[in-house]
Amino acid sequence: MIDSVAGEVVEIGADFAVIDTGGLAYRAFATATALRNLTVGHEALLYTHLIVRDDSMQLYGFASRDEREVFCKLLTVGQVGPKLALQILSALPVEDLIDAVSASDVVRLTHVKGVGKKTAERILVDLRDKIGAPGPPRSFLLSAAEETALRALTSRLGFSPREAREALGRLRGRDLSPEDLVRQALAILGRGG
Repeated sequence: MIDSVAGEVVEIGADFAVIDTGGLAYRAFATATALRNLTVGHEALLYTHLIVRDDSMQLYGFASRDEREVFCKLLTVGQVGPKLALQILSALPVEDLIDAVSASDVVRLTHVKGVGKKTAERILVDLRDKIGAPGPPRSFLLSAAEETALRALTSRLGFSPREAREALGRLRGRDLSPEDLVRQALAILGRGG
């Protein structure tokens, strides 16, 4: 796996960049955010994800680890391949995508070229429990323990995804088991926030 590519930017295209790492140049399809941060002739760093198929190897580049992680989460959605996932992240930066998922905003997702209503609904359903509420300095993504706790709070205990995410967001940075996360989130939710 190629985790990142750092070096001099030698070319920028509409949806890709070429970075020379000292004699070896990597071409990576990249999000609009990543491309905006690049300048030909300057040093740059792209966080990357490599997709290997029978007939090709394609490298995808991102401005941040969170952007790369959300890309990987999008790839888990049925009917969303790497090109569409990149298109979504180019049209909706990470924070906007998370807001759209949190608000179940089908219309916002359908404004992305290539995303119809059924695909938008699928994205909302599949990502609802996989990404958390935005806001620095927290990560945008939920840990495995937080995902388990979120499912328990929403499906078993009846809280809305937004309420559950907000409560879990207040517990970020603590090394807690899913059970402890649920217990502490219930205390937060029981106090009215």
